[in-house]
Amino acid sequence: MTEKEHSHDLNVKSVDRLSATKVRLTIEFAGDTIPKHEQMMVNRYAKSARIPGFRPGKAPASLVKEKFKDEIRRDVVSHLLEAGLHEALQQTKLSPVNRPEVQINELSEGKPFAFSAEFEVEPEITLKGYKGISLKTQVTEPSDEEVQGTFNNLRERMASLEPSTAEKAAKGNFAVVEVGFVLKDDSGKKEEPRSYTVELGAERVLPNVEKALMEMKVGESREVEETFPEEYGDKQVAGKTALFQVKLLELKNKVLPELNDAFATQLKEGATVESLTQEIKENIRQSKQEEAKRAQRQEIVDHLIAEHKFEVPASLVQEQSAALMQWMVDDFKRRGIKMPQPKNEELESIKQRAESMVKSTLILKEIAIKENIKLDTTKLESRVNEIATQLGKSVDEAEKFLSEKGITQRLRDEILTDQLFDFLISNAKISK
Repeated sequence: MTEKEHSHDLNVKSVDRLSATKVRLTIEFAGDTIPKHEQMMVNRYAKSARIPGFRPGKAPASLVKEKFKDEIRRDVVSHLLEAGLHEALQQTKLSPVNRPEVQINELSEGKPFAFSAEFEVEPEITLKGYKGISLKTQVTEPSDEEVQGTFNNLRERMASLEPSTAEKAAKGNFAVVEVGFVLKDDSGKKEEPRSYTVELGAERVLPNVEKALMEMKVGESREVEETFPEEYGDKQVAGKTALFQVKLLELKNKVLPELNDAFATQLKEGATVESLTQEIKENIRQSKQEEAKRAQRQEIVDHLIAEHKFEVPASLVQEQSAALMQWMVDDFKRRGIKMPQPKNEELESIKQRAESMVKSTLILKEIAIKENIKLDTTKLESRVNEIATQLGKSVDEAEKFLSEKGITQRLRDEILTDQLFDFLISNAKISK
């Protein structure tokens, strides 16, 4: 079909705002549009149609039209819907954020072909209060307590267990115990005694069993009745009562290594307490700077959402909710746990979070347009160069890799988002 033959005599009869985010277009073609397009479609079918008694492409058009009547009408309508909606959106300068729902008017010979399309659009946002936001600076220098706390954690990780001379257990002791049980139900399920090392007082043992251990002497045995929690990992015993056979075999004390250069060398070859202290301080500083950055951005987002009240397209909220839900599923999977079915209040919380995320995205987008903030391509190039170095690839190879993995657009979005927040912070009122 030539461009002239394929022109559309189209009229957008109405643009109805059903809500702040929902629009209905009513589109009508001229009365002869269907017959014209059907004839063009017949010609196309005739070129390859296989009809008994005729060579391919040689059957009369009238026969082709009769045999493929339903298919031709379906293809014409499908084409007009797609082309008509495309041209109508160009005329009205509207951009759907979801797939339009199309309703076709009854097809009648000689009457115009008409249909309506309902879809969501981004709401119109009147910006206000995005300059001069009150922000507080965050302390990012590590304190002595934080450094000491990190050292304590490292010493805990490197601790050793040494035999204790105590006869009776106490909180903080590590006990080597032998435990078995028999369920007090008709199943009679049992587990033969096995040895475990447990920390007493850390609430990692069933309460009655731990209470008994704290009362026992080394070498003593007891029978203890206890009920497994309902949420216990083994569903065969969860919520059931059992008779435990408990024996205290040995007591041990946890001994922490001294904080000296020898300890530092164990953690990192050639390290000293002084060099390790500086490294810990820098790690804490970077962590606090990142946390301060996230907190400051959240302050900005909360302020912008509070300042701007508008309806959010439901389809965007649904899409964001689905993304959050998938992130949760993947997170549980990474931890080797099956995600439990979310409760109604959890689903509502996810929806509210998704709505806030969509709102902030729309507001930031509007700010970028108003302030003419565009992607700094030099920052994108710098980020790609960093990634190329990390991957051990050339820049061209890295760009191809990022494109194939669908990461390039995400990088662009992240950099532009950084630029937007930098702009808002530079125009904020910051106090200590």
